[in-house]
Amino acid sequence: MPSSVLYLILLQAIFVLSWSSGFIGARLGTEDAGAISLLFWRFLLVSICLLPIVAHRLGALSWAQIRYNAVIGFLAQFAYLVSVYIAIRGGLPAGIAAIICALQPLITASMSRKDQHERSGRQEWLGLGVGFAGVSVVVLGEYSLSTTRLELWLYALPLIAAVTLSIATLYQRRQSVLATDYSKDGLLMPLFLQSTTTLVLLAATGLPLGLIEVPASTQVWAAVAWLTLFSTFIAYLSLWILLTKLSATRVSALVYLEPPVTLLWAALMFGDAIHWTTYAGVAVVAAGIAIARSPRRVTSPAHAVER
Repeated sequence: MPSSVLYLILLQAIFVLSWSSGFIGARLGTEDAGAISLLFWRFLLVSICLLPIVAHRLGALSWAQIRYNAVIGFLAQFAYLVSVYIAIRGGLPAGIAAIICALQPLITASMSRKDQHERSGRQEWLGLGVGFAGVSVVVLGEYSLSTTRLELWLYALPLIAAVTLSIATLYQRRQSVLATDYSKDGLLMPLFLQSTTTLVLLAATGLPLGLIEVPASTQVWAAVAWLTLFSTFIAYLSLWILLTKLSATRVSALVYLEPPVTLLWAALMFGDAIHWTTYAGVAVVAAGIAIARSPRRVTSPAHAVER
């Protein structure tokens, strides 16, 4: 096998593992810290690390760019991560949270308008329905077979997270403030702006309520370092490199490997039980994603649209 092929396989494996590591890091950190506190220290460290790299470009930013990234930061980081971390802090297994969040692309497809940018039809709705059925199998199985009975609202939080991320995705696609830029600077500046927005929101939420405290546990600091290094920088660096070698569509398809990887990782690291209903539910969710992403039939070549 050529070394270039091995390198690409290794790079894709690193990408999937780094993006899955967020759920694992959340489980690791929330065992001894609150969700808001853990996220605050994570984004403080991320912002401090990024500031020297992007400082020379801050003066050239427009208010439109700042506003755009603030909205994305609120939806895709603050609302999404707070929902997921609170659920995991409440006892929801990391793998189950990842499976529920995997509905995000299906929700995005179903929310899309029928315009020149987004086309949502029966196929997307069918895929969404099948995906929801799969998640329902997972949730009902976990709720009935688990030795620990969790509140049902904990299962709803990752679904809320998936909805907020879907809204962020649609907002991003409909805005032309920042053109798609797959250069290193093109990824790091939005990451900095969105991270600092999230940091400000976490501080505004957590400090008045006394939810932010300096962690006394080395495990929490290890989780902060984990989430900063693996779930942020390695995840985004691997994304940047992959986007220079593969199409954006092929890279986005790798995200669908995140739930099963997280499920297995959590089972090995924390001893989380994997019930037979989980395997069945994951298979149904995968079928829903395949239905939603399969090419549409076109009646005439003249009406074919590149997607």
